[in-house]
Amino acid sequence: MENTIFQYDIHPDELGRRLYQYRIKAFHAGYLKAAAEENPQSYIHLFRIDYIVRGRGFILADQQVYPVEAGSAVFLPPSALLIPTEEQEELEVYFVNFEISNLPMRQEFLRRMSSLIPQFQVRDTEDQAMKFMLENIFAEASNHQPGGCLIIQNLFSSLLIFMVRQAQKGLAPHSLAPVPVKNTNYLISRAVSYIQLHLQENLSVKGLAQHLGISEIYLYKLFKAHTGQSVQLFILNYRLQIAKDYLSNPDYTVKMIADELGFASPHHFSSIFRKHVGISPTGYRRQLQEQNEMLLNPE
Repeated sequence: MENTIFQYDIHPDELGRRLYQYRIKAFHAGYLKAAAEENPQSYIHLFRIDYIVRGRGFILADQQVYPVEAGSAVFLPPSALLIPTEEQEELEVYFVNFEISNLPMRQEFLRRMSSLIPQFQVRDTEDQAMKFMLENIFAEASNHQPGGCLIIQNLFSSLLIFMVRQAQKGLAPHSLAPVPVKNTNYLISRAVSYIQLHLQENLSVKGLAQHLGISEIYLYKLFKAHTGQSVQLFILNYRLQIAKDYLSNPDYTVKMIADELGFASPHHFSSIFRKHVGISPTGYRRQLQEQNEMLLNPE
């Protein structure tokens, strides 16, 4: 009997090299069923992949709004948001928050993904391959099994590659016209998007209200109704939440975080962080490292 062997050499391709250089790291994986203003993922300064299981929504990106529906995987940069089509409508979504650990290449990654998926969404295949990947990522994240973090990172890299391949096959819309939206979900999402894009600046209630074309009083009422906070407190808590995410990444120094989030100096950032979180940024990072070591080396 004659033996038959097939063997192929594996060579790095352009996309594979780039993904390796970006050092993509998934931070959170989950499932939610909520309206946009109740969606905690709307307020995290990370890249995100959403898979819409049920419902219809709008993608708010670059001050444009595009429709999206169930069966689509959505790439959301930090300045983009997903909102439902109606005030009371719920969206059912799988999500993964991720970051580019290679900071100098962060903008290049954004430009590349935006050119490949210009309207931020890709349709799934008939066998729902992308949904299957996200379900497996969610299952691994919730089960806490040995080696789960590596499985999640590999599955997530596969998901990104699959989305790019689908886009190259023509399954990413290129001609959707922006749609007009007039509801409070849209206003609050535009406000959050503006805050995200101007975190390095001295944000003011007056400037935000002028950008939205509404009065400062109405803006205050809008934030109290949707977030339970004043505008100033929301901006502060938002900066602190982002700071916590950044502190989990050892590539970000305290000075880099302070500059990125619009604090006057590293000392000012550390003082504000300690006042509201109860521990210094360095101490918070040390706690995260100790927690990770305990997970890796349980007694």
